[in-house]
Amino acid sequence: MPIIKGPGSEGRPSAREAPGDSAAQAERQSTAEEQGAGSGDDISGEQSWRNLLELDAQLFDHKKIRLLTPEARVLINLRINGSMSVTAAMQLAGVSYRGFYAVLERLKQAGLVGQVTDSEDHRVRNLSLEPSTPIPPAKL
Repeated sequence: MPIIKGPGSEGRPSAREAPGDSAAQAERQSTAEEQGAGSGDDISGEQSWRNLLELDAQLFDHKKIRLLTPEARVLINLRINGSMSVTAAMQLAGVSYRGFYAVLERLKQAGLVGQVTDSEDHRVRNLSLEPSTPIPPAKL
């Protein structure tokens, strides 16, 4: 499940936590610490990507400045989470419906992202990283 929030979701809790729910925040922190102490570079690398996304979200929430491009937010979230629907990727990219299709087209033309129809719901299209996408699995 992605950590990052797109524009328009500022101040709203995730589906798991209520406003001011410090227990949910502590649980996320505890899980992250356990993962960091666990299986080495791949987990710490994933945490580095998550930290970068979190920094981007915090800058946007407080200063309305984006550190990452929409393309970068999509690629990093695909790296962390595997495949996701076009709708989820659009929300994470933080751009409009129309703007996202330009982002998606650039990613597909560059050979970084593949798009397939969902096997259960043929109306849904899922995105995934192409195997040759040069996003390192471990450290930034």
